[in-house]
Amino acid sequence: MSTIVKDFLTPANFEQAWYKVRDNKGCAGIDEETIEEFALNLKANLAGLRNAVTQNTYQVKPLKQALIPKGGGKLRELRIPSIRDRIVQQALLNVLVPIIEPTFSDSSFAYRPNRSIIKAVERVAEWRDRRYVWILDADIVKFFDNIDRQILLTQIRRYIDHPGILCLLKAWIASDIVTNQGIKKTDRGIPQGAVISPLLANIYLNKFDKDISQNNVQLVRYADDFLLLAKSRNEILQAYTEVVKLLHSLNLAIHPEKTQITNFERGFRFLGHGFMNNNIFPLESPREKAKAAKKKFFARKKKRLKRRRKLDIKNRQRK
Repeated sequence: MSTIVKDFLTPANFEQAWYKVRDNKGCAGIDEETIEEFALNLKANLAGLRNAVTQNTYQVKPLKQALIPKGGGKLRELRIPSIRDRIVQQALLNVLVPIIEPTFSDSSFAYRPNRSIIKAVERVAEWRDRRYVWILDADIVKFFDNIDRQILLTQIRRYIDHPGILCLLKAWIASDIVTNQGIKKTDRGIPQGAVISPLLANIYLNKFDKDISQNNVQLVRYADDFLLLAKSRNEILQAYTEVVKLLHSLNLAIHPEKTQITNFERGFRFLGHGFMNNNIFPLESPREKAKAAKKKFFARKKKRLKRRRKLDIKNRQRK
């Protein structure tokens, strides 16, 4: 058994994963088991879950679809794993991050330790002060939904090629989705809402980050939002062509309506901040709006679930 697998399957690692999932809160998955319910028999539940993974009897549950308002009357789909699946994913994440994280490009800022939107904004300012004043402000079309799973698994094998781990990852990213209309199957993409997905997203774009940075441009990327900065308009135009080509090799595409060539004199928005000449100022971020809407959605859902459980208890007591 490899060191990664041994570390993954230790009781201490599963316990650490549980506390992380608990602290992140979140609602129940398709089996409706809540964090509070899992905690009622915590020691036995963790041991049973770890044993199931060890003995290859662990089965991934379908994802529960949640449609979250994201402004403009549009909805964002989240795919929510069960509490147990989140714990196993977090346990694997605990051992993969220290191995994979150091290989990521310095231009990537999302879902990484000690990195943030603010640090990404500060990096943009640093390149501006070095006279990288021409901008390609780009967005990838439905990035999470369009990730090619075969390409992703090939990239993952560069870090770990253990059949059991790869089977787990395949099961998590290819899980069926339970919607109000029935079961939905997908042949590409990774689920937004899964614990493991942010790491997988950064693995998928890591080659892009490094290849594009070999040109005379500077990259600042936060998930699927990114800027390229150059010293001349001609360089940024050449970079645009290269971006399209590199993303095409990953079966991804730039969003034509959300992508523009601009500069600091004209101004632009990025990660909830406005940039104009030497000024940077916070704006009402669509990302923050979506985060607030998501928080309200799950708070309402949790209240409804609690009310329903109370009614169930009362009905049982009457009988």
